[in-house]
Amino acid sequence: MATSEPTKKKGLDLQWKILLGIVLGIALGLFINVTYGTGIDSGPIYVIKTIFKYGGEIFIRLLRMLIIPLVFASIFMAIVNLGDVRQLGKLGGKTVGFYFLTTALAVAAGLLVVNIFNPGLGIDKEALSALGIGAEVPGKVGNAGVGEKSAVIIIVDTFVNMIPKNSAAAFANGNILQVIFFTIFLAIMASIVGKASDTLTDAIHGLDRIMQAGIMAVMKIAPYAIFMLVTAIFMDLGFAALAALGKYALTVLTGLAIHAFITLTALVWIFGKYSPIRLFKAVAPALMTAWSTASSAATLPMTMSNLTERAGVDSKISNFVLPLGATVNMDGTALYESVAVIFIAQLLGIDLTFG
Repeated sequence: MATSEPTKKKGLDLQWKILLGIVLGIALGLFINVTYGTGIDSGPIYVIKTIFKYGGEIFIRLLRMLIIPLVFASIFMAIVNLGDVRQLGKLGGKTVGFYFLTTALAVAAGLLVVNIFNPGLGIDKEALSALGIGAEVPGKVGNAGVGEKSAVIIIVDTFVNMIPKNSAAAFANGNILQVIFFTIFLAIMASIVGKASDTLTDAIHGLDRIMQAGIMAVMKIAPYAIFMLVTAIFMDLGFAALAALGKYALTVLTGLAIHAFITLTALVWIFGKYSPIRLFKAVAPALMTAWSTASSAATLPMTMSNLTERAGVDSKISNFVLPLGATVNMDGTALYESVAVIFIAQLLGIDLTFG
């Protein structure tokens, strides 16, 4: 009796579909921009751009729609599944310490590359005007109120504002930090209460499963939505804008590459004893989605799914660490802002020293 051969998976993997969507989107967007120019507000090309723009917007909204319930359910279940509340303290301490380390390294990488490339030097006044930066900027910088609050007060305010005055309002307004604080508090209380909270825990576990199914459904349209989103962006952007900010973009991308492929890769190898190549393959769909949407929050559902389903990371760890990291540990933003500060200072001829 013949045995049936296992069914072979047909078609490209998700990450390759997303990459193809990005490449085709860039090519089509630039082609339309070169052929028809920018500022088109009527006709078939305008209709195409509008359709593509809204197609990408719908995809981002679908991802954002899942964020709050996903963060709530995943963090709650992660803490409850830890069993011992003391384990939360250990996990939380390690997480915060790691976040401080990676953020500091990201800023250092940004400062390194911006002082090597000096992207703000040599740009003429026309380019400066095109970027919307005029002679009034130095005055605004000088009067921006920097230093009105001490660093300690700012840090204290941040922690105080994490506590929601109204938990329902935190959910309604999409305040992720406040949702995380409330969820951690609720999960700790549920762990202390024990069996009396089983009904609530079962309900939230069901919500967690539903949100995971929602992620898988949205991921199926990701390649097509990202193609539409990238096309619409490059239809407006064009080569002129890319050329004006080419050196700046190269500086930022170099810094991000150093942080992603050297710094974080080393940390994964040293602390996680995990193959960086295997990790990058596992999270490739999330990385490409993050690049095309420019939103760590919108990418969070896909990141969580990739790490648990493709990389094999324990959901008790990833479900706690990732939502918190997407809010308070944005290394890319820290690197980008450190580059941007020096870039603008160079544009305006402001000498930033340690003195």
